[in-house]
Amino acid sequence: DLGGALTPLGAIRAANGPGTIPEWTGGLTELPKTFTAGRHHPDPFVDDGRWFTVRAAELDRFAVRLSAGLQELLRRYPDSFELPLYITRRTAAAPQPVYDATIANARRVRLAENGLAVVGAEGGGIPFPVPRSGVEAMWNHVLRWRGTAVSRFDGIALPAPDGSYAPATYREDWLAAAATGDPLTGFAYRRTGLKPPEVAGGTLLLRETLNPLRRERGAWYRPPGKTVAVPAPDFSYGTPDPATGGLRTADMLDMFSGLLDRFEFRLVGRREMYVPYNAYRMNIAALTPRDFLWPSHPDPAFLRYELHRVWVVAATLKRGYRHPFPRRTYYLDEDSWQIVMADHFDAKGALARYAEAHGVALPEVPVFLPTVEFTYDLASGRYVASGLDNQEAPPVFDAPPRPAAFTPEALRPTRRW
Repeated sequence: DLGGALTPLGAIRAANGPGTIPEWTGGLTELPKTFTAGRHHPDPFVDDGRWFTVRAAELDRFAVRLSAGLQELLRRYPDSFELPLYITRRTAAAPQPVYDATIANARRVRLAENGLAVVGAEGGGIPFPVPRSGVEAMWNHVLRWRGTAVSRFDGIALPAPDGSYAPATYREDWLAAAATGDPLTGFAYRRTGLKPPEVAGGTLLLRETLNPLRRERGAWYRPPGKTVAVPAPDFSYGTPDPATGGLRTADMLDMFSGLLDRFEFRLVGRREMYVPYNAYRMNIAALTPRDFLWPSHPDPAFLRYELHRVWVVAATLKRGYRHPFPRRTYYLDEDSWQIVMADHFDAKGALARYAEAHGVALPEVPVFLPTVEFTYDLASGRYVASGLDNQEAPPVFDAPPRPAAFTPEALRPTRRW
């Protein structure tokens, strides 16, 4: 019942029984009076006080609402890490045409090629708002509403044990399927190094496919100081992402990206959990990353967790393939289809990596997007933060790059795009 008992994107509209998850009433679609165009959003919930705090000593009491990764962080850092819980604000929203397209998609979209292809998705809508399988839920994340196009700065930092780090800054450009002009392209993505000099000019280009049997996934890379982009088919699956010091694999980009062919995805169901949400306090311009990045984890004073319903998807590597993390658990926000948490287990079954996407709602679009992602390497005790842009301009949604900017030819330094 999309648009009725369910929201237009397929979430349960009603509050939960105790009222700790409120009814969805349309999300955050009005700008606060203190908003200034061209600057980062003020925190619309700055007056919210903590609901309560989850600490290591209370882990058993709250474990049912915690991802395996959060449980491990609480165990590992009992004296410094905690979960600040706030009242739930269901801020995720999308434009009416996206809602209309999602409702239409529910009637016309289907999977093909054993779940590897999506047929009939149009208008920027969610393809499977009422998912019947884990593959459908994962496609919802891959094709979720992120705006027609977005350009943003992506600061990446890997704090050392002493808290020091050498930050790198990239520019990310993203183009939705409808804007690429190619019916077989899911979206196009470009990441360009800006600073320091050793990454400046290096560019990664990805063109995700809606049907890998009819159109291969495209990946190209132009190394810093070079003039020609070369195919980069190895930037996929479990290949380490050098921009993150190898703490993320290629398919951890955007919490999950790439093809869905090497894992079995099982839809576990909906679950009420404590998840990162409405992370405005980490996104204000007055902060620098040094203000909230501690050696082993971010300063909890700047984090915000809320109780939300999420879809849980369990991923298991198919026989005959290799991956450093053959078992994974993904937690998808029911209101936006954004993966908000991911547990990654190694071949021995031990939790090896944990990732979180801390999102904010931007009502001028409207859209719900991660502002910072954290990926923890539990073996080394290190973590990487990405999406840091406090000292840069905020994301831009109203100046989409031309589709030609997402071609290998456009990566030549002499080309204007």
